[in-house]
Amino acid sequence: MVQVFDSWAGEMSPSSFRKFSLPYLEYIADNLPKRLQEMGLERVPMTVFAKGAWYALEDLCDSNYDVVGLDWLYDPADAYEIARAKGKTIQGNADPGVLYGGREAITSVVKEMVAGFGGGKQGWIANLGHGTLRWIVVTLGH
Repeated sequence: MVQVFDSWAGEMSPSSFRKFSLPYLEYIADNLPKRLQEMGLERVPMTVFAKGAWYALEDLCDSNYDVVGLDWLYDPADAYEIARAKGKTIQGNADPGVLYGGREAITSVVKEMVAGFGGGKQGWIANLGHGTLRWIVVTLGH
C-alpha cells in the first residue's frame, strides 16, 4: 500500500489547494500505477490523506486513489455517503486528542465513528484522523 500525505492542505484556501496541491496528488495517483506496470510490478492500493482539506472530499473521491483518508474535521456520515457514492473507501477519522480522555472517551468516539460510517458496513477503515504526538502516554493496556 502507498499512502500519500498532504499534511498542510488545510492551510490553503480551496482555490489554492485545487491549484497547487490537487494536480500533484492526481499526478501521483495517475502515474504511479503506470510506473509500477513498466517495472513489472503489481499495482498496489493507494490512499490519499489531505489534512484539513474538508472542502476537497469530492475532488479527492474523484481521483484515482482507492482510499481517501479523513481527519477528525469531517462528519463521518456525510463523508461516508459521498465516498460510497463515488466507489471509494474512506479511512479515519477519530480525533487523536481523544487519547487524552481515557477508555470511556475513546469508546464513545469510536462508537460514534462506527455509527457514522454506516454502522460497521463495508467501505471504511477505522483509524485516527491524524497521527499522535510523542507525549501521548498509552495507559490503557492491551
